[in-house]
Amino acid sequence: MATALVIDDVPAFATLVRMVLESHGHTVTERYDSAEGIALALRQPFDVVIVDMIMPGIDGIETVKRLRAGGSRAAVIAVSGGSHDFPASAALTLSQMHGADRLLFKPFANDELVATVDELLAVPRG
Repeated sequence: MATALVIDDVPAFATLVRMVLESHGHTVTERYDSAEGIALALRQPFDVVIVDMIMPGIDGIETVKRLRAGGSRAAVIAVSGGSHDFPASAALTLSQMHGADRLLFKPFANDELVATVDELLAVPRG
């Protein structure tokens, strides 16, 4: 199956995503800090990177930009539940402008996550 990286500052959320994807045969790595996630994704190829848009330090939009600028060919799924100051729709739209392949609004259903990953894996990445 696929290798996936989840970058989210909420460990419980990252673990939930990992458990869902692992139950469908994928290998998943978690990182709770954007800088660590970016460094790992640029050293080690992943098929899919799932990035939270609202994180301390390097936000998700900048994370997506750095992944693309660094040459990552992974499919990128941007996820967000938004915040009081930054609605999820704005965060997700900006992430797509900078290279995210798909957008998911938190909370999303497990089957929506799996279907999105499967859809992206079916698209050849060059």
